[in-house]
Amino acid sequence: MWCGRETVGGTCGVEICGFGMGETPRRWMPGKNITADSVDKIVAAEMEKLSLKEREEVYEDVHGVSDVIQETPELIASCLQQMDLEVDLIKKKHAYEQAKFQSPQLVTNRQFLLAFLRYASFHPKKAALHLVQYFRIKLELFGTEILARSRITLEDIGKGATEVLELGSMQVLPNRDSKGRAVIVFAPSALEPAMDTRHDTIPNMYSLIGNTGLSDRHEKCHRTLVRRLTVIAQAVPYRFVCLHYCYNSSSSFPSALLSILASAANSLIRVRMRPHNGSHSECLYKLMSFGIPVQEFPFREDGNTTLANHVIWLEKRRKKEEYLSKNPPIEGAVDLPSKYDVLGGRGKHIFRHPGNRLLHELVESYYDQYNQLPKEGRTSLADQLVAVVHGYSGRFMKPDIQSGMWVEASSVEAREKVTHRFRRHRALDAKGGYIHSAKPIIVGSSRETDGGGKRSRMMFSGW
Repeated sequence: MWCGRETVGGTCGVEICGFGMGETPRRWMPGKNITADSVDKIVAAEMEKLSLKEREEVYEDVHGVSDVIQETPELIASCLQQMDLEVDLIKKKHAYEQAKFQSPQLVTNRQFLLAFLRYASFHPKKAALHLVQYFRIKLELFGTEILARSRITLEDIGKGATEVLELGSMQVLPNRDSKGRAVIVFAPSALEPAMDTRHDTIPNMYSLIGNTGLSDRHEKCHRTLVRRLTVIAQAVPYRFVCLHYCYNSSSSFPSALLSILASAANSLIRVRMRPHNGSHSECLYKLMSFGIPVQEFPFREDGNTTLANHVIWLEKRRKKEEYLSKNPPIEGAVDLPSKYDVLGGRGKHIFRHPGNRLLHELVESYYDQYNQLPKEGRTSLADQLVAVVHGYSGRFMKPDIQSGMWVEASSVEAREKVTHRFRRHRALDAKGGYIHSAKPIIVGSSRETDGGGKRSRMMFSGW
C-alpha cells in the first residue's frame, strides 16, 4: 500500500507536490530488483540537484514543519492581481481561454483562484502556470462539456470507474495526520475482484495485480499510468507532500512496482518518496513515526479490506454532489474537519477525533471549578472554553444532513456542546464511573495524571 499526505493552505484535498513537467532522466530507469536503499540513493541524488531553499521545502513538506502563511486581505488582493497579470503573459493557454469564454464566473471566482495561490505558496507566477495547466488537462480528460464546470462528479468519471472506486482500493482516511493533513491510502491487491469483470474499465491498473512481478507489457502499461497520474497531479490545486510506499521485499511484485514509481514519476515527486520495507505491523509503526493515523487503516494484515469508513465517505460524496447541483456552496463547509475541530454526533469515531479529545481534557481540567459556580457562572465558563478552542484554530462542527458535509455550529450550539460535556462528566462522577484519562492532551499543558493506573471510560458524546 502507499499513502500520500495532503495539506493546502486552508483548503481540504489531496496534496500534490511538484511543479513543472520535468522528464525522467534515462539513468533512473532501475531494474525490477530495486530496494528501499536504491530509492534512498535516487532521492539523495535528486536532492543534490535542488537549491538549498528547495531542499528545505521538501523536508518541511515531508515532515510537516512548514510555516503557515498569514493570509491577510492585502496579501490575497495583491497576489490575485499579480496572478492575473502572469496569466496574460502566458502565450499558449487555449483551454483556459475556452473555459473563460464558457464560464467567466468560474475562471474569475476569487475562491477558485485562491486555491491555486495556496497550492503555489502565494507565488503568483507558479499559480498562473498551474491554473493554465489545470484547464489543459481537464479539457484532455473530460472534453469541452465539463471544462468550465466548477466540480467533477462521480457521474462524470463513468459507471465503470465508480464501481472500481467502490471496491475501496483507494480510500481517504477519516482523520488527518498529526500535522492536520489528509491522508489517502491505496492497496493494489484490493483491485483483484475487479480484474475478471472490469479489466476493460481499468486497463492501466490491471498491471497492479500480480504475485510474481510484472511482465514487460504490464510494466510499460504501468509506467504510462504513473506518468499520467504525475501529469494530473500537477494540474489539480492540491499538493502531495509525501508518498509512502510500504512493501515486503520477499515478493518480487512490490519491488517491481517500487521500481516503476521511482522511475516513472517526475523528480519533484521522487524526492518526496519514502519506501518502507517490512511486515504489515512494521510498516504501520514506520508510518506512525510520520504522524499518520494508522488506527483507521482499512487494509488488514490478512489481506482483507475494511469498507466501513469508505462507504460512509461515498455516501457523503453523493449527498454533497446532489446538494451542490441544486444549491449554492455552504460557506465554511468542509469534507474533512481539522484535528482541532470539535465534532458533534455519537460513536467511537467522534470520541476518538483529536479535537473532541482536546475538549474532553479541557473539561476535565476545569471540572472542579465548574461544580463550584452558580448557573450564570457555568455559562460564562462554557463560553470561555469555546473561546479557548477557537484560540487554537478549532471550530465546533456539526454534520449537515442535506449536503453530507461538516458545517460550523452556532455559538449557542458550541456552548451547549461544552456544557453537555460537563454534565456527562458529572453524571459519571456521581456513579463512580469516571476515571481520569491516562494521558491528558490539553494544548500547551504539561499536566500529568495521578498515575492511578486505571483506564478512562469511553464516553460517547452527542451534540
